[in-house]
Amino acid sequence: MHEFSVVSSLIESCEEIAQHNQAEKILAIHLDIGERSGINVALLKSAFEEFKLGSLCEQAKLLIQESKVELTCDSCHQSNLANKLDYTHCPCCGSEQVKITKGNEMLLLRLEMK
Repeated sequence: MHEFSVVSSLIESCEEIAQHNQAEKILAIHLDIGERSGINVALLKSAFEEFKLGSLCEQAKLLIQESKVELTCDSCHQSNLANKLDYTHCPCCGSEQVKITKGNEMLLLRLEMK
């Protein structure tokens, strides 16, 4: 249940940004969550609803877009979305010389503040 610590850090970061920009409240938080980030989106949303109470995020909507895994191949130098759950082979040439270049992160994209 690391989603609780993720939400706690997220709210803290959002409040710092809001205070730095002299905002009174946060209206919306836009996130991009990769499918290999290890974040359970449903748990994150639930934790957010609990943790936002009493903060500048109390009235904020949590808007999440989910990103697919992108692989970059060291053999053919192509970047492609992974085929289903195969993160170890290049979808183009089949090489095992691939690395995940997108889809394993959580990014704060934008805050809407007042």
